[in-house]
Amino acid sequence: VLMTRVPATSTPIDRAKVLLDKISEVYPGRSVHLIGKHPRASPHWRAHADRRQRALGHSMGGLDCRWLTTHLTDRPFRVLSVTTISTPHRGSSFADHFLSTVGPARMPSVLSLLDLLPNGGGDGKAFEFLTVENMRRFNEQTPDVEGVRYFSWGAVYDPGLIDTWKWPHSVVMEKEGPNDGLVSLKSAKWGTYLGTLEGVNHLELIGWVNTARYKWAEIMGREVKFKPVTFYLGIADHLARVVEGQEHAPGDAAGSSGERAETRREGERAAMADSLDKGGSFMSKRGESEERGRRH
Repeated sequence: VLMTRVPATSTPIDRAKVLLDKISEVYPGRSVHLIGKHPRASPHWRAHADRRQRALGHSMGGLDCRWLTTHLTDRPFRVLSVTTISTPHRGSSFADHFLSTVGPARMPSVLSLLDLLPNGGGDGKAFEFLTVENMRRFNEQTPDVEGVRYFSWGAVYDPGLIDTWKWPHSVVMEKEGPNDGLVSLKSAKWGTYLGTLEGVNHLELIGWVNTARYKWAEIMGREVKFKPVTFYLGIADHLARVVEGQEHAPGDAAGSSGERAETRREGERAAMADSLDKGGSFMSKRGESEERGRRH
């Protein structure tokens, strides 16, 4: 297992260069699956006998992976797929709100506080980078790469009366709709949308769990079903079966290109659900009918 980190508050462009260097150093000549991760959590790379590697993670790291795959093409490894988990592909309205509320004069104080965190660091430009308008430009400049498979997940969370996520959740809800406290379902969808994780906030997706909330939910008969390890193992299983083991999905040989693509996506969603039957209780099909394939 390789554990590495990127500057938490730097832009995905700068962070992708750090990620490229680390992968190139450790896994030259390999094929990799990139799974975007939260800026303050370390990507985990799992080695397999077939010499393919999988990275597990979520959030802004998904943008790092997309930038690396599209733009940093002089690399000694091959990217097989990009999977993003609650990644703000279309930005987050909370980033716009936060910048206007804090203002440039107070931003240095905010960054100094973030530097105190265990995985802090960076130049603070991520906040401006994640605005809705800037991410529109990012998407125009960062098209998907032919031959690379793109998958995505979203999450929804309803904060309690006294909850650290109440402020950002309300801002995003008003502008974009259901969200995990920072990233909306609308923004999280990219490539083949595999499903929505219910009742999980943005940091719980990587195991930053509020123990008190989990215990209270259990007492109230609303146990939080989401288990990060189970979820990420399910993703690894999905990639092994769908990307590595099924070069040609059923239905590819007949029908129009649109029909073949939809058949493939349905098969991918079914395979992922099967991998998480192990964890299907925390999955929802919310939004699948709204989003078929890529919406850029």
